[in-house]
Amino acid sequence: MKKCERKVTQLCAGVGSHDHLCNVMNPFVDWGFKYLFGTERNKGNLIVFLNILLELESPLVDLQFLNNESIPTDADGRECVFDILCKDEDGTRFLIEVQNADLRYIRNRMLYYTCRLIDQMGQVGKEWNYEIDKVYSICLMNFAYEPEPVLRRDFLLCEPQTANILTDRIHIIMLQLPCLQAKSIEECNELYEKLLFLLLQMKRGMKTIEELKREVYEHGLNQEIRDTFLNVLEEANLASLSKTDKAQYEARLKRYRDNHACLDYAIEKGIIQGIDIGTKQGLEQGLQQGIQQGIQQGIQQGIQQGLQQGIQQGIQQGLEQGLEQGIADRNLQIAKSMKNKGLDLLLIAECTGLSVSDVEKL
Repeated sequence: MKKCERKVTQLCAGVGSHDHLCNVMNPFVDWGFKYLFGTERNKGNLIVFLNILLELESPLVDLQFLNNESIPTDADGRECVFDILCKDEDGTRFLIEVQNADLRYIRNRMLYYTCRLIDQMGQVGKEWNYEIDKVYSICLMNFAYEPEPVLRRDFLLCEPQTANILTDRIHIIMLQLPCLQAKSIEECNELYEKLLFLLLQMKRGMKTIEELKREVYEHGLNQEIRDTFLNVLEEANLASLSKTDKAQYEARLKRYRDNHACLDYAIEKGIIQGIDIGTKQGLEQGLQQGIQQGIQQGIQQGIQQGLQQGIQQGIQQGLEQGLEQGIADRNLQIAKSMKNKGLDLLLIAECTGLSVSDVEKL
């Protein structure tokens, strides 16, 4: 699987100014992409795109466009409308989807679409032996669905430990276009990257058809690829559209811009609500944590102050008790000395504060 080595610095590609003065069609408007790649007129553009993207052993020569609506078998089923659906002469199906809105379950959606195509291949009767044609499902996304995205992801049904392929009938390719950070065609490594770069330049609408054609000419592509790139640009020239086609494109472009405006508003509103909720929750959590920390600090400070006060009081009481004991001991010694000298017991008691009975016991 080929990966884009560049890290994504911006996960959501902008709508782009797409000033009508440059007269470049935005290929990511659904009508525009189908016009450039999904019509008999521009079938060659799609053939080259698939050939350089898939690098098949036998390059595609022709394609047959199929009905892009998948009708459910029961009344309550969900209808699927594919952007482009076609098959080659061997029956291999090619489903191409362009997705501008950030969908959470985009991989599930592509798998579901693929399975719907396979389900349509089923035949009634016992003679059918489950022969199904291969399905390539390709999704061009103007957003990234994973934390560390790469430009291209290829998905096959295989056994995880050994990577043995269960079946090659399903091949899903996810192209996360914001990963393509090249500043010029020269910086693109693969041919399909170069075409995607060109489409992104058309979407941004910052260059004219002539400027984009000049870049293609100067890059030195082989004739088939160069002619296809130039044809895409020529067909994307709004000035060359009929009044009917231009009116259809303008209507879809307006819807495209309205959808992006609604999405931007929803994101902005969500950010504001998130800040409000986060602030409120932060205050509540902060208050609770503050109370808890205050109690703990109060207990610690109380213990510390209690120890200090206890020590001071103990010292004070010890000094007082020691002083009293020292005086008592001194009076006993004086009383003994006076008694030994034969002094009157009553006099000794008056001088030392002892009782006469205590003096007699000495």
